[in-house]
Amino acid sequence: MVAALLYETEAEKQQHLSAICMLARDLGVAEDFIEPLYENELRGLKEHARVKNFLSILVIRRIKEKSTSSWPEV
Repeated sequence: MVAALLYETEAEKQQHLSAICMLARDLGVAEDFIEPLYENELRGLKEHARVKNFLSILVIRRIKEKSTSSWPEV
């Protein structure tokens, strides 16, 4: 239910799911681990965003900045 409010269209949802997949692969962690982190960051940024085209890039950058070696590996 919360995800339905987060993504306005199916295309937007697919864009962000693709970003989650790529980010999980790049960081070597499971998508299930990244998804809630990604969605929390997205929710915070989206709330104040006027232009939403680049939100996935900003979310990825923020999560990479927060990533640690203590995260569980795939």
